[in-house]
Amino acid sequence: MSVLAAGLLILVSIGRVQELFPALIPLRLGFIALVLNLLVMLATLDVRDLGFKMRILPLPKLVLAILGLAVITVPFSVWPGNSLQFIMDSLARSVFAFFVFLHVMKEERAIKGLVWAGLLSAFLLGFTGLFGYAGGRLQVSATYDPNDLAYIMNCFIPFAYFLSKTGGKLNKVFCYVLLGLMVVTVISTASRGGFVGLVSVFTIILFKEKQHKLKILVLSAFVGLIAMSFAGPEYWQRMGTIFDQNDYNYEAGTGRIELWKRGIGMMIDNPIIGVGIGQYRVAEGLQHLGESGWKWSTAHNSYLQIGVDLALPGLIAYLLMIVKSVAVARKLQASPGPFDSTPFLAATTRGLEVGFYGYCVCSIFLSQAYSPVLFYFLALVTALYSVSLKMQGSEAQEKVVVKSSPHACMRRPDAQSYVKNSTFGVVSKVAETEIYRE
Repeated sequence: MSVLAAGLLILVSIGRVQELFPALIPLRLGFIALVLNLLVMLATLDVRDLGFKMRILPLPKLVLAILGLAVITVPFSVWPGNSLQFIMDSLARSVFAFFVFLHVMKEERAIKGLVWAGLLSAFLLGFTGLFGYAGGRLQVSATYDPNDLAYIMNCFIPFAYFLSKTGGKLNKVFCYVLLGLMVVTVISTASRGGFVGLVSVFTIILFKEKQHKLKILVLSAFVGLIAMSFAGPEYWQRMGTIFDQNDYNYEAGTGRIELWKRGIGMMIDNPIIGVGIGQYRVAEGLQHLGESGWKWSTAHNSYLQIGVDLALPGLIAYLLMIVKSVAVARKLQASPGPFDSTPFLAATTRGLEVGFYGYCVCSIFLSQAYSPVLFYFLALVTALYSVSLKMQGSEAQEKVVVKSSPHACMRRPDAQSYVKNSTFGVVSKVAETEIYRE
């Protein structure tokens, strides 16, 4: 039940199924998913397991830090009421979803269920969009414009590729069909940022597969065939303007280069408090209030978005989350490692690492600092690390707990000798009871 409820939350928050299928609108799936997961979480909450996950990595604390900064800076926002509304409608829900996913993903089967829920979300977005596609730039749902849709695809393409190497023939066929669908979707959006993200993702995949020359050849031919079949002259002409100095993004005051310069200026002007969560557009618009020919623009850059909204503290927490997540994903791929005997988790870890790269590249061009996909990825990497420690046995778990919080989890007088011994890799059973009681 907990996996099904969390899967529904993914389909609602990432897949936006309530917007893809109008018949579902009266059901209020978003509200149902939130209430259902809250009830299931209260009924099945394992405080010990959740506390362990809170200690092994800083990601949960950084997520709470972002939420705390958002709340604390509300009174100083350029529009306090709107900042508070953004927290309730968007950020708080994403943070809640993060802890739901963290709670649910206790073992491989649960992780597998939520990974496939994410891929199903990408499939539904791409399929429903292409099913009614009539030319122009592909857009689906009221939430995702063409650039956002391309970003979602780029985040999940690595999962489809690496998971294609696990399971049987049916799994391989489905993953390659899904991979082709997502590539076609990115091309159909005609998103230049999406194209850069697509090239980046496949370049990294090819680099990671450099020891498998045949796979590189097959993947290159596969992607090349799709690109030649679905990308016409107009598409390549549009992609050719990425580095065109005459493009409006380079010359116009409303273009992204000038917009980013103003964003850097706002971040310098408000280095501690920021302009308030979700208020980049308002703060940017106030800079040229009353002047004709201007629009109130979003950041079109996730790093500037959170840097302007929550100032340097928010930007630092955001960067730490991403850097730590990538470092952990890479660490979990070391061989010999805990996932050597579990192909699905090994493939998921590789897909997650490249998925983070896709997120980081696409985030240069989009305002996705508070994206549900990011919180989903953060929960997934934390869960994978937790499962890896459990697979290594209780000794590895105890070492991590002592290292992360040596004083908080010790109660007995002889606990100090336990800490000293653990420094040299010797784990005693003296404080085991106290660790897990904490």
